[in-house]
Amino acid sequence: MMGASYVVTGSVNQSCIEAATSPHAKRLLAQADMADVTMAPAADMFEMGVKLQVLKRGTLFPMRAQKLYQLYTQYDSIEDIPGKERDKLEKEVFRDNLESIWQSTKAFFPTRDPSQIEKTVNHPKRTMALIFRWYLGLSSRWSIAGETGREMDYQIWCSPSMGAFNAWVQNSYLANVENRKVVDVAKHILIGAAYCYRIHGLRTQGVQFPSAYAAYPPNRFAHDIRQFQ
Repeated sequence: MMGASYVVTGSVNQSCIEAATSPHAKRLLAQADMADVTMAPAADMFEMGVKLQVLKRGTLFPMRAQKLYQLYTQYDSIEDIPGKERDKLEKEVFRDNLESIWQSTKAFFPTRDPSQIEKTVNHPKRTMALIFRWYLGLSSRWSIAGETGREMDYQIWCSPSMGAFNAWVQNSYLANVENRKVVDVAKHILIGAAYCYRIHGLRTQGVQFPSAYAAYPPNRFAHDIRQFQ
């Protein structure tokens, strides 16, 4: 209606069968409502407080990630964190002692970005940031790989458009995540846009339609694109 020449989908594609996302993550995405999205600290810009949109339904990642950022802003080093709080982090979030996490982090960066470790010299707060970023960085990998036992730590990037899409396809064959193919999704979005555009055009000419005809349901027509050519 606004003159767009094409449509780009993001979050919606993650729930399609072609996406390199774990089956569990896809199911969570397919169940999401528009309100099931929140903001969480971004791994690569953690220290600056930059946030990104993630799914909050079915995962504790947003809450845990925000807790890490809260501790980062509140304390100047890992050692300054109260023992009880630190124990909770090791048991519930990292599932390992923080010293081991730091050793793993130091082993990772020399081949990736040596300067990251160099910046921690005499800067304990920077060390704390890299330890916390270990969790933020791996959580997205866990959701893609389907890491067993880490389901509640999955970081799944998602916007409200995922919930809008789920509401639209609720009573159609696309409600089942096993049926979601990228081509079908794109096809129905484009055909639906053309349908709504045509309905609007006819209404501006005085043609009246029952309310049931105002929207395009994905399962209204045959799924073969050749039906529309």
